[in-house]
Amino acid sequence: MPKKNGFFYFMLDYKKREEGKGRKFRGLDQVAPIAGDIWAKMNAKQREPYNLQAKQDVTSPNSGKGKISNLGIPITEIEQDRRTKEDKVQRQKTLISTLVKNAASKNVLEKQEFYFISMAYFCRTIDGVYLPAELAVVRYSLEGGVKDRLHMFINPGRLPIGMAYEAQQHAEEDHQLPIPPNAMGETDFGDVAMKLFTFLLQDDELPLLFTDQKDVLVVENMLELILREHLDEMELNVCPLAELFFRLKQSVEQYMMDQTTFPSVHIAQQIITKDVYDYTKGISCEYHEEKDHVLYCPLSRCTRWAYVISDNCCQDMGIEPIPGKHVPMNANTNPTACTYDLTSHDDTDSFVSGSNVSRITSAIVMSDTYASSQPPIGRRGIRNGPQACSSEIRSQTSRIEETLNASSSSSNQHETDDDKTELQASIKRTAAWDSNSVPSGSGWSSEAKTVANSIRGAGRGRGQILDEFPPLAGVGGRGRARRFL
Repeated sequence: MPKKNGFFYFMLDYKKREEGKGRKFRGLDQVAPIAGDIWAKMNAKQREPYNLQAKQDVTSPNSGKGKISNLGIPITEIEQDRRTKEDKVQRQKTLISTLVKNAASKNVLEKQEFYFISMAYFCRTIDGVYLPAELAVVRYSLEGGVKDRLHMFINPGRLPIGMAYEAQQHAEEDHQLPIPPNAMGETDFGDVAMKLFTFLLQDDELPLLFTDQKDVLVVENMLELILREHLDEMELNVCPLAELFFRLKQSVEQYMMDQTTFPSVHIAQQIITKDVYDYTKGISCEYHEEKDHVLYCPLSRCTRWAYVISDNCCQDMGIEPIPGKHVPMNANTNPTACTYDLTSHDDTDSFVSGSNVSRITSAIVMSDTYASSQPPIGRRGIRNGPQACSSEIRSQTSRIEETLNASSSSSNQHETDDDKTELQASIKRTAAWDSNSVPSGSGWSSEAKTVANSIRGAGRGRGQILDEFPPLAGVGGRGRARRFL
């Protein structure tokens, strides 16, 4: 057990303060070298409180200190640390809830600005410090979408001895940036801090900053390193983005229908993690755009979060999405016409918004009625009207019949006829048409009308499914339409 002298209590105090900032220590043996350097530079007056605490300590079992851990730290102090962290999380939830409720009560929720932040790092040192490599912040509102963006590369200087391999490995798996001494960007943390303050400061206060749940402590750690000379004057709050998303979604639903259907913050986190816009082009920094490595670009990540929130909240507020602000530039924001080829689909197309991303999130999306005067933007997988859809299905039927006719010459004619009859009957059943569903004279074939009646969606691909949604024969894979909560 470490000797309980003044230095011992200084180590405990130092460890507690640093862990409150997000720094991690494996034990006091890791704290001792760092705290020792600081202790050696302290004068007698600065050491006095710790020495006094050591004199007042009584080491007998009945001293009232209670149980201690294997590191000699009282269990009561460990519990206090835990409660402090829990209180911090709860306080951040309260701050987020208050921010959203105040904006809603003043009817300015759509104008309220939020700040999304993402950072990349080179490595984590033995002292638990993350060395920053890249930083991006996005200013966002429901009404204006992505309003402004800040992006910087950061060069932290020489890496600690022995950390080059770890930094290179992390770079290859994540941000793909050159590591020191070849790192790009700002070398002076003071300049980085000045640009951040210029972008963020509101009435000499830092706004709440939102990032992914798993990155909260990492981002907080790097910001404390960059802003350490200024944090005595202002409070830094790096909060989980999912909590904001959850509160926003609840608030905008009440705006329209005085009730909420968004069940929990965990659903919000799942939607963020799914990241349907993950490979969207044109929203990352120039370096990652040229390298075709947009997934881990902090600027792209912040912008994608804005798109996800817009896609889930703007419609509830009656806000028309603006390409490049609320959704990607190539998104199909026309809710009246959106259909695509039944025979093939591309894994780089998202039918949430028509943007080029990596996941198919709903198999087929079609409007209730087709507005022939406003055809969708032509692109791979999208047909420009009922004639195209009708031609496509007739083409499929012809190919099936040609295949059956060809096979009849090399197999039993009776069995082939039976197969053909059965398949044609299946096609006719699928092509059953309710003449009341589409106005007469629309130019749709019976097969196209079948698709129009049986496959429906709404808006920007939100995946809403009607009460009666018949199974889609022949449409499979990861792109099955699903019900979104």
